Amino acid sequence: MREWTAPEKADIIVSELLGSFGDNELSPECLDGAQHFLKDDGISIPCSYTSFLAPLSSSKLYNEVRGCRERDKDPECHFETPYVVRLHNFHQLADPKPCFTFVHPTTDMNNNRYQCLRFFIGCNSVLHGFAGYFEATLYKDVTLMNHT
Repeated sequence: MREWTAPEKADIIVSELLGSFGDNELSPECLDGAQHFLKDDGISIPCSYTSFLAPLSSSKLYNEVRGCRERDKDPECHFETPYVVRLHNFHQLADPKPCFTFVHPTTDMNNNRYQCLRFFIGCNSVLHGFAGYFEATLYKDVTLMNHT
């Protein structure tokens, strides 16, 4: 899409590349790379999205990842890999906090992927990882989210 020459500019670009974290399927990079196909007054769907992180404790998920580690030659990589899972048998230790926000179309092609978040945990617990969520504005007041 970055090198293709379109016969004319589009009125609308629709993408379903959000993924469970909002940007883990290369949505920002793909939509930024395709926006030169869009007319100046064109519409991008989604037009914006924000990813969120929340710390969690889940001995079940931890043990499943540890089980993968015991069968592999590179055991630590499993603890550094993001997983898409149905969250059950877990304790969310703090409310989700916004992490990254992307808006389309944009003139800012930075796509910064560094963020420092601080969470207050009000109980003693073991931190096993983070749950990732997103909220997206598809068009005007039409929104989509995978957390409450």
